[in-house]
Amino acid sequence: MTQRKQVFFSAIAGNILEYYDFTVYTVFSIVIGKTFFGGESELVQILSSLAVFAVGFVTRPIGGILFGYIGDRYGRRIALICSMLGMTIPTFAMGLIPGYNEIGFYAPLLLVIMRLFQGLCISGEGTGAAIFVLEHYGNLRPGLITGIVQGSNIAGTVLASIIGIIIETHFNHIAEAWRAAFVLGGLMGLMGFYLRLKVTETPIFRALVQNHHTLKSPFLHVIRDAWRFMFLTFCVAGMASSVVYLIKTYVNVFFSNVMHLDQTTALLYLSYSSVVLMITMPVFGFLSDIFGRVRVIVSAAIAIQILSMPVLMLMSSTITWHQITALTMLSIIAGSVSGVAYIFVISLFTPEERFTGVAFSYNLGIAVFGGTSAIISRWLVGKTGLSYAPAFYIMTTSCLFLLTMYLMRTMVKERFKT
Repeated sequence: MTQRKQVFFSAIAGNILEYYDFTVYTVFSIVIGKTFFGGESELVQILSSLAVFAVGFVTRPIGGILFGYIGDRYGRRIALICSMLGMTIPTFAMGLIPGYNEIGFYAPLLLVIMRLFQGLCISGEGTGAAIFVLEHYGNLRPGLITGIVQGSNIAGTVLASIIGIIIETHFNHIAEAWRAAFVLGGLMGLMGFYLRLKVTETPIFRALVQNHHTLKSPFLHVIRDAWRFMFLTFCVAGMASSVVYLIKTYVNVFFSNVMHLDQTTALLYLSYSSVVLMITMPVFGFLSDIFGRVRVIVSAAIAIQILSMPVLMLMSSTITWHQITALTMLSIIAGSVSGVAYIFVISLFTPEERFTGVAFSYNLGIAVFGGTSAIISRWLVGKTGLSYAPAFYIMTTSCLFLLTMYLMRTMVKERFKT
């Protein structure tokens, strides 16, 4: 295997495994609610479970600072290795935590601690893997490459949902069968850790070290010199993650808890929409190589404004082909914005500040808008009685991005000229 292929495989495989670890929680969110929040009503159990999922996003901005410092100061490879190992430990542990009936309050407390640790470590992944691959591959179809990396995030969700379907179909008679998915995630994480030990550092970072251009305080540097681009990155992440996590975390809950379909069907819908999303991301990344980053991402944001409400209204239909059509359209919308998001925000920063600028700002956007997407969506439906209420949320995040892009249009145009 050539060095380039080895780099690509290790980054993609590690990304899949890390995002499996992070999102397998959503596949089992309902049974986790019953296990760790016993004695509450079904709705409270679900909301509590989703709230714990959202808690995992609290530490993502902190992790962005930590892994941004490691990535810009000591190397992209070291940051990804630490991230991989850090995700593996809490995932394995979550499969072993006793339930509420065994240890009471300590059960949800330990669950929250593990989710916080997961959130801290996932911050070095995703955009970090995209930077790592991009700096190895140079200018060879950067939009397509980062779109594939983004799609590999969703591959982790697909893998998690497949495991969920297997457990639900063949082992649903075993009350604690869901724990096997977390233990398996921990074991697979060790494989990703091994793969990343074997790859070399990026040529761009090696050049920064050789020329003594690495920053002693990369976070302070980007706050001082690139705060406008940090805010724009925050807005991009908010828009992309609000609609992506609507698929990754809300589809399962919506069809099982709101539409009252059986859990296997809900997981099949999650798998289908995730596969469409995974395929769509590289396609729009490739289109950004042809038509430009700005044009594609702005068009995607406008599509969210126009299509969100009719798509979510169609999703609440009781007719199967209506539901599948809605999921297809929602996945394409999500892929259109997220497929170009990585290359767009990476292009805003210089190499010496890139890891920190992207990791912190993007993870902050995900923490504020993506991590809360499922619980806000479920709350909006319960509060308004409107099945399409989550559309208001994702339309708001895309509106924030469009407004910021308009105000920064001159700066963005100049940056993409360089």
